[in-house]
Amino acid sequence: MSELQNPQARLHPELVPLVQTASNKVPPGSSKSFGQAIQARSPRIELSVSESAVVDGERTIPVRTFCPRTIAPLAAIAYFHGGGFAKGEPERHDAVARAIASETGCAVAAIDFRVLPTHQFPAAFNDAVSALRWLPGWAAKLGLNPENIAAAGDSSGANLAMAAALELSGEISLRALWLAYPFIGADFETASHRENADAPMLTRGRCQHILAEYLGRPLTPADWRAVPLLSPDLVGLPPVVAIAAELDPLRSDAEILIERMPPDSRSVLVHAAGMPHGFLRWVSDAQVCADITSESLRALQKLLSH
Repeated sequence: MSELQNPQARLHPELVPLVQTASNKVPPGSSKSFGQAIQARSPRIELSVSESAVVDGERTIPVRTFCPRTIAPLAAIAYFHGGGFAKGEPERHDAVARAIASETGCAVAAIDFRVLPTHQFPAAFNDAVSALRWLPGWAAKLGLNPENIAAAGDSSGANLAMAAALELSGEISLRALWLAYPFIGADFETASHRENADAPMLTRGRCQHILAEYLGRPLTPADWRAVPLLSPDLVGLPPVVAIAAELDPLRSDAEILIERMPPDSRSVLVHAAGMPHGFLRWVSDAQVCADITSESLRALQKLLSH
């Protein structure tokens, strides 16, 4: 296998020992240091953390909120965590939400949506839709413009953010989407799936398994709620900030999304050179990860400031 074909050989030098450690199943750095790495660059922004809930009929969706205390929040953001629709490390997801709030100065609501295997599709999707319907009211309670709201997510969480935004197009007016290495397509023959089929952290085979488990039945062209890139029309989406990790089988999903957005949409593709899927976990350990994360969140902040 040539170096071009070998994703491991193309890792950014800072990440080589970190990926090796992760491959050996050694737990990554603490969630506390993860969150503090971003917040250290915004020391004036202290956050208050509290518990809340989205109530939709008889269903209650737990929410953890992160609100700036030392400045007036810029906007309100619903954040959906990754984890293959099935799992996640709550404290690490808290840290991502904390990082978004600290870097952008926004109030962030981390949504504890239903996951596999207990809850099959469309449970997580329905929770995401309910959360976005709840978001304007939460923004108003904070004294914010209920129309200055956004959705954010990483990996499978990006799928939920985008799918819910499409479902509510015309009903809820989002100002932006922040999607980190989004899992939003079902074409496993894209350039990145071919190049990074055996990439560190996530493989093409694993992506196929995750989608099959999430949907629970054969995929059809009408299943855009599970695979948002299948939607024939993305006109209703707000501007998107999408992070494309070079060594991620899902990189092409982000690239295709930005290519399909209207030219005047102000959408931004953030290229994460030498990065594998899930590199946000190392923002406290590698300066290159922190820099890419900050670049993407500054782009989100800019969209919410205009």
